[in-house]
Amino acid sequence: MNSLSSSVPRYNAQQGLVREQARRWLEQDVLVLDTEATGLGEQAQLIEVAVMTLGGRVLLDTLVRPTIAVPREATLIHGLTDADLAQAPRFPEVFARLWPLLQGRTVLAYGMPFDYRLLGYNAHLHGLALPPELERETPPVQLVDGTRLHCLMQLYAQFWQEPSLDSRNQDGWRRKALAMAARQQGIPVQETHRALPDCRLKAALVQALAGESPATWQAVQALAG
Repeated sequence: MNSLSSSVPRYNAQQGLVREQARRWLEQDVLVLDTEATGLGEQAQLIEVAVMTLGGRVLLDTLVRPTIAVPREATLIHGLTDADLAQAPRFPEVFARLWPLLQGRTVLAYGMPFDYRLLGYNAHLHGLALPPELERETPPVQLVDGTRLHCLMQLYAQFWQEPSLDSRNQDGWRRKALAMAARQQGIPVQETHRALPDCRLKAALVQALAGESPATWQAVQALAG
């Protein structure tokens, strides 16, 4: 799938573990989640959510009507306006459909901390709640109802392995935007920042990681230099 497939890269132990994880997820046909919101802050509200299996079966794809106006800067990213959301269901109705799909399952998101915080805040806003977390020291987030929430962005960074100077990246690897990660693996990128297209892009990225010879930062640097 990628432009480096003509050469067979060597993978280190961590990269090998990532590839094994991606293959297990494909075998298990785990879930992919994507959300769009009114912003990135602590009080952002959900305005779109999609869930699909890695195999491509769409389980949920819906707009969500927030209780606040969509800021212009958010519309510039995902294209959604107040008019688009005027007839959409409110969060409680969507949550009643969403959580039974996720409950007890392995769920992948790209930047999971944001999606997890977004769902938690919106649930609280409407007098609802996510199941409590089990105690944990490392990802994934595990909830008492058996739901496991994995961050594909973190996993991809650990595979791509481009060094980072950002102290927030405790593993030392630079995080990549979803579209950039996809392009690095030779995946065509068309529509982004909409829930279902981004779910499909994440599924393609997992398939690439599990494939014959996914590209790495080290291999790209070797070819360039």
